[in-house]
Amino acid sequence: SKKSNSLGALLIIVSALVLFLSFGLPVVLRQSINSTELIIKTLLCILIIGFFTWCWTSTYYVIDKKKLVAVSGPCKFSIEIQDIKEINTDQKTIGWIIKPALSWNCIVVICRDSEALAISPENQDTFIDTLTGINQEIKIKHSS
Repeated sequence: SKKSNSLGALLIIVSALVLFLSFGLPVVLRQSINSTELIIKTLLCILIIGFFTWCWTSTYYVIDKKKLVAVSGPCKFSIEIQDIKEINTDQKTIGWIIKPALSWNCIVVICRDSEALAISPENQDTFIDTLTGINQEIKIKHSS
C-alpha cells in the first residue's frame, strides 16, 4: 500500500490526543486517577495506538488468479476478480468508511453487487493492468 505522510501524521496526532486526554488532561486539571481508571485508560490507549500501528505496518493487497485480497491490520477483505465491474482512479479516501488505504489518493474497486472498496496500491497503473489482465470486462473510470 502506498503510504501518505499526512495520513501518518494524522494517526500520530490522534494517538497523541488520546494519550493527552487520558493522562495529560487529568494532570493539568489536578485530578487524581485511581488504579482502576489508570488500568482502563492504559489498556484503551494501548488498543487504539496498537490498532493504528498494526494497520500502518500491515496493510497490503494480493492479487491471485481469482481474488483481490486487501488486508489492513485485523481486517481482511476479499473480492472475486470476476465480480469487479469498475475501477475509479484518483479518488480521495475522505468520506469512505471501509478503506484499507494508507493514502488519501486511492482507487475504488466496485463490484457487481455494488460493493465498493477503496485501496491505495503503490503503483496504480500496474495494479489495474494486472486486474484487467484477469478480467477484461472491468471498466476504468478516470476522475476529472
